[in-house]
Amino acid sequence: MNMFKFRVQKPMPPEISQKTVKAQKTREGILKAALEQFRDKGYGRATMRDIAKRAGVSVGNAYYYFQSKEEMILEVFVRSQREAEIRNRETCRRTRSFKARFLDLQFHRLDLLSGHRELFVVLTQAGIHPAHPLSPFSAEMSSLRNDATALIGEAVEGSDLKVSSSLRPFLPRLLWLFNLAIVLFWSLDGSREQKNTRRLVELCLNLMIPLFGLTLLPLAGIFNRMVIEIHNLLSSMIREKPAG
Repeated sequence: MNMFKFRVQKPMPPEISQKTVKAQKTREGILKAALEQFRDKGYGRATMRDIAKRAGVSVGNAYYYFQSKEEMILEVFVRSQREAEIRNRETCRRTRSFKARFLDLQFHRLDLLSGHRELFVVLTQAGIHPAHPLSPFSAEMSSLRNDATALIGEAVEGSDLKVSSSLRPFLPRLLWLFNLAIVLFWSLDGSREQKNTRRLVELCLNLMIPLFGLTLLPLAGIFNRMVIEIHNLLSSMIREKPAG
């Protein structure tokens, strides 16, 4: 007897299916037009009217799919996050090397966003304040921020990284904060194919990984407590979404 029961979904009526496909196509067209406008005109100067005109839809239709320009950017972030989650699971199955896992996670994510690198220069300036909805520290970004931090936590767990048990719970967020610094450098990196960014990450990891190992030494308590305090100070900038 089959212990597992599967519910067979009835196919959608053709007219509903066609509407769904058409709606998705319209949404994709609006998002594509928005990114083109941001690239050509600049994020600050591009308007919803400009985007709607480029997408060949009414302004009302554009607002139906995206309530704001910020929502369009968030959509790009969400998609890159989902792609990164799939890639990270595959990498973690393939290797226990923390360095290999982190490098792959870092640069796969940047590769996904590479077509919008110039936009990040503007977003960095606009989103640095925690009150800005596109700031990595904002309440609006809390879900994406937590997902990104959890992704780093998955790369840490089961890896060959040696670190004190007192620091391990703080490590994913510390590495997420390190990731923000790398994204900033990457967005401004003028080297060919941003090779300086890759070199910077490798050098930092070559320094950090042995330091994490030193946190296991008996006399490392003071150092560990300072790292935790640094974590707490940096985390004080973060705004979480109110519960409920």
